[in-house]
Amino acid sequence: MMFAAHMVVAVVLAAGSEPATALTPAEAGARLRVATQMARERNDSSLVAMVEKLAREFKGGLPADADARLRAVEKEAGIDPGGWSMAGQPLFRPTPEMQAKLKALGPGLADAMRSGDPAAVRAVTAEMLRVLGDQAGVPDGRRPGRAARPHPLGEAEATGLFLDALESKGQAVRQMAEGKPLPDQMLRVYGDLLNAVAGIRPFVAKHRPAALGDLDGLARGLASILMSLQQSAGYFPFPDLRGKNIRFGDMIQRQADSGRAEVRDGWIITTEPDGGTQFDTGVCGIALLLAGESFGRDEWKRAGLRAADWALGQPCCANFNYNAFSVSLLAHAFRATREARYLEGALQKFRVGVAPGQAPNGRWVDPHNARTVYHVIILRALGDLGGVVPKEQRPEVDAVAKPAIRALLDEFDAMGVTVEALAELKALARLYPADSRLGNAVQTMAGSIIAKCTDGRRVKMGAGPGQMAALVNVRGAD
Repeated sequence: MMFAAHMVVAVVLAAGSEPATALTPAEAGARLRVATQMARERNDSSLVAMVEKLAREFKGGLPADADARLRAVEKEAGIDPGGWSMAGQPLFRPTPEMQAKLKALGPGLADAMRSGDPAAVRAVTAEMLRVLGDQAGVPDGRRPGRAARPHPLGEAEATGLFLDALESKGQAVRQMAEGKPLPDQMLRVYGDLLNAVAGIRPFVAKHRPAALGDLDGLARGLASILMSLQQSAGYFPFPDLRGKNIRFGDMIQRQADSGRAEVRDGWIITTEPDGGTQFDTGVCGIALLLAGESFGRDEWKRAGLRAADWALGQPCCANFNYNAFSVSLLAHAFRATREARYLEGALQKFRVGVAPGQAPNGRWVDPHNARTVYHVIILRALGDLGGVVPKEQRPEVDAVAKPAIRALLDEFDAMGVTVEALAELKALARLYPADSRLGNAVQTMAGSIIAKCTDGRRVKMGAGPGQMAALVNVRGAD
């Protein structure tokens, strides 16, 4: 559950004697949990060990310099000293009572989601809002922002940047083109790259036609990897990352210990019990649908529709961003087929599994889904759904999308660019062309991604391939 210990390393702090500092054991434990979470998210084992060592040292009571030592760890984790903000923007700061009440609400939210009744979900989220108060929609983790200036490239330049970045990956790209998976990679990696290749292909044909053969070969290899691993029910598996990734490895071990995960040939072939299988299935299903259209391959489209059919049959879960992946997949399936059942399914999942969780600040109510990276996933779904719903249903999507866009842009104003979201912002800007602030954000986001990928001399895959492909046509046609 999103309220449970996925972000917590248990720290038991004995009361001991009254420390010389005003820091209390409860406050120290809470700050250590935040620092641990940030270290685990970065998959930084040395930083995790540093925080855990400090926790052990604090078990017998807080030393006089406990606050100073905590601040040093927080600085290493990218958190403002004091533990409850990053670059001045607040981090989730719950009381023990608040955490206990949120945990108690978790099963009720899961049951309401499975019921498919939007009113039942809203009843639980209303109680969550009451419990959280001013902490509703405050993320439990953030990423540092970076200043950026508008610097979009023309079509030909952006196309060349993408192809040069692919070339910089050398052997890895050649291996994928042969249909051979890379070690220890989630399938979303191949899905994102296939999506990017499908999107940029018309521009390669226009500006770099000599590169089409290699690009088409890469698409075939990527699609082969995805289709060979897609399960008969339509969903996509997850790699066994035990011993290789701190966060996911621990999660998989817990599932294996409880008998909920079946491992075969290095892959978890059972669905993730809390709904996480929607993530890779959404990304990979959409990529196959788009590539099937771009490359004229019906078998790829059929594989994408099998993923959509699986998603159509899944109940919503208690993690809003997981549901958003299925909203996106079903919206794309509707676009590809015009079959009403896909649009109806996307709207149902939006009404049950996404919309009821929005907090008054435009983010999602719980601290996990309030994080910007998950907020962008939900924004992507809103853009995908808004792009296919009939005109009379747009206001329903707009009522959620507009506050969500404003929340993201407010963060950018305060912190700089904190996430890669060019593809998502471009889609939303097409839906809301009168929003000049959103249009300006597209240009700034493009500049940020370009700066991560080239210094003007050397090129690297410094951003996700889907984000790099979205650089094409930011400025307009050449």
